[in-house]
Formats: sequence, structure tokens, C-alpha cells
Amino acid sequence: MPVHDLVVPDDSAGQSFACLLEGTSLNVLLSADFATLAWRKLLLNVIANPITTLTLQRESVLRRDDVHALCLDILAEAIAVANAEGATLADDDAARTMATLFSYSGDLGTSMYFDRQTGRKLEIEALTGAVVAAGERHGILTPINRTLLTLLRAVSDAASP
Repeated sequence: MPVHDLVVPDDSAGQSFACLLEGTSLNVLLSADFATLAWRKLLLNVIANPITTLTLQRESVLRRDDVHALCLDILAEAIAVANAEGATLADDDAARTMATLFSYSGDLGTSMYFDRQTGRKLEIEALTGAVVAAGERHGILTPINRTLLTLLRAVSDAASP
């Protein structure tokens, strides 16, 4: 299976973008189901980034039984929102997301974890904020993601300017 650096929608804009990158070292995948692929990527980030940032631990924290259960609950909310947004995710996407994260070294840190370590503002609105906002648009409750968002905003607001 070829490795792709970028995935873009298989529409006129995506095709134009892919053409711009022809002849470069970047491999572009045009996808008719971009929404699903984008949400699958977001699923990884809506658990790994908040949990490592709030606990100030690297990805090994996700292997704790209690944290793993929390991650599955976070993912259940996000999957419901993703499907309302037009993605086609199944119930097993939560387990697959966790399996993907477990395939990485537990010694890895996330971008948000390192941002917190260095006192930078956090990228919370593009990750957890996106799940909560999309849930609101569709009338889907996201109490766990909303709680994480509140805590992450407080951490981010305390960061150095």
C-alpha cells in the first residue's frame, strides 16, 4: 500500500491542489470520502492530545485501564458527531483508534503536551473544540469533550503570551 503525505477531497479543488504538487516528493491521495478520513485523523488527536496535556504524561498514560475507558467514552461522543457531519464511522472505529495509538511508543508526547511543557497556547479549538462545536450544530451532547475543552482552555489561558 503506498504511503500518502496528504489526503485531499476528490473534487475540483482537491484535484487542482494535487496537480500543484505533481513532481514533488509529496504523495497526495484524492479521496471520495475525505470526511471519514479527516475524522479518523481527528479521533487520534481528540484523545491523545488532551489526555497527555492534562496529565502531563506521554502516551503511555493511554494504556492505563481507567484512561483507556475514558478514551473510549471520548471517542464515542466524537464518532456520533463525525457521523452527523457526514463521515462514515463504525462502532469499532473507537477500538481501531486505540489500537493505532497503542502501536506507537508510549514514550511519545503529543504536540499539545509539548506546547504545555513550553508554556505555549494550545491548539484546542481545532481538536476538542471542533468536536464540541460540531456536536452543538447537530444537537449532539458531548459532555466529556466539553469538560476536556473547558479544562484545556483554562490551561491554555494560563500559558505565557
